[in-house]
Amino acid sequence: MKQTRILAGFLALLMLVGTLAACGENVEDPAQSNAVTTTPFETEPETELTDRLPDDLFYNEEEITIISRYREGWTSGEIAVKELISEPVNDAVFERNKAVEERLGVEIISIEENDNDPVVVVNKVATAVKAGTDEYDIMAAACYQAVNESLNGTFADLHKTQYLDFEKPWWSQGFNEVVEYQGAQFAVSGDMVLSLYRFAFVTIFNKYLFTEAGQPFLYDYVQDGTWTLDKQIELVPRFERDNGNALQDTEGDIYGLVSNDYISVDPYWSSCMVDIIKKNGDGDYELVFQSSKLFDVCEKTMKLFFGCGNATYNVKHYGLDDEQNDIREMFANGYAAMSTVRILELEAGSIRNMEQEFGVVPMPKFDEAQKEYRTLLHDQFTVMCIPTTVTGEELDMVSAIMEALAFASYKTVRPAYYETTLRTKIAQDPQSAEMFDIIIDNVYIDAGIIYTNALSNFHDHFRQIMGSGKNTVVSTYQAVTRQAERSLERMVKKLDQIVEES
Repeated sequence: MKQTRILAGFLALLMLVGTLAACGENVEDPAQSNAVTTTPFETEPETELTDRLPDDLFYNEEEITIISRYREGWTSGEIAVKELISEPVNDAVFERNKAVEERLGVEIISIEENDNDPVVVVNKVATAVKAGTDEYDIMAAACYQAVNESLNGTFADLHKTQYLDFEKPWWSQGFNEVVEYQGAQFAVSGDMVLSLYRFAFVTIFNKYLFTEAGQPFLYDYVQDGTWTLDKQIELVPRFERDNGNALQDTEGDIYGLVSNDYISVDPYWSSCMVDIIKKNGDGDYELVFQSSKLFDVCEKTMKLFFGCGNATYNVKHYGLDDEQNDIREMFANGYAAMSTVRILELEAGSIRNMEQEFGVVPMPKFDEAQKEYRTLLHDQFTVMCIPTTVTGEELDMVSAIMEALAFASYKTVRPAYYETTLRTKIAQDPQSAEMFDIIIDNVYIDAGIIYTNALSNFHDHFRQIMGSGKNTVVSTYQAVTRQAERSLERMVKKLDQIVEES
């Protein structure tokens, strides 16, 4: 394989999602479900499960090079860590890699690109493939960038590898169902990468402020099925407290909701069951989007953001989603009764060291008629691909390493993160731990979101509408939908050609 390369610390891929891609298979109306369903998340791995790798598989110190994106707090520590530090997840990743290296006789070389831009890693691999060089064996990158690049034939068909067993629970079944196309699949995600948990959107609430306002905790509404957008709209004004200047300040004022009209409105696609693409009976992608449903959702989200007076604080987008840090810090400082964040924000020291306790619940449903809660993953969650420059016996070897890493993650890393970190350390009461189960068990993956680049950024237009403060869903998506139909047709043609040639 490759000769010596510099070990660069972490990588970006340790996610724990074989079962996580558990997109709720309990959607009440099949007509509303366009994305993927999957088996429920298993909070405890089955101890008797094992991979099917031969006992005598050994590669005599071959090097396996994984390139990944490093972004502190996002994808750091997914693939590799430098040393044992007596922290459960870090140490589980370290021991996982060491165990796989010893078991298969390989050396895992981790190359991390320390760049916040998610396209950098993908571009490096694409350039190497075009040049015909075999610099990288595995790429761990942001989902929406990786699947878009797969349309250029950059990655190998993983179904043609010898050792990847896609039916095992350490691979995300929901993701498999979405990206598999006519028997081929060019990306995979699962227990190797923590972002399958970290990038799930949730609602957090300040228990002290709820108690002070005489309001029941949000757990009660979740359990009785009344945690909806209407309920959140009703609650938000009850917490508003101005410091006396009648302005919205980032310090001193108390808000019912601190959120963002950019990526923090993405989760409403899934939580309110507005689906974009699903597969038909022949396994082909179809656009199933209905603007009337998104219009109704927009009516409620507009009221939530702009119809509650000064009780909602909208942190405007800037940088590479850096406003998420501001949302987290305002909540940590006690200025928000509720906030929309990704789970990864709960790992920050400012949240974990809050003086006031917080709770975690799913994103609200559209209305009470909707039976289940659904969870959206930010489209930058990590997936793995193998470049087409990896062929023959080398391809089989790489697939064996991926399978071994995923299995070892399922047994050790996932419990360290999900059970020890999320449900024990971060969850501050048994109810939040139960909420994490609901959140993760109902992750829902829509091809229309992860293939967003190929579909002319279809779902991004909702962000622009929300930012404008005017519900122009019908007029905007009338033109956008026609464009998306043409884009989908081109995308399918590319996939057909790649599948035929692979």
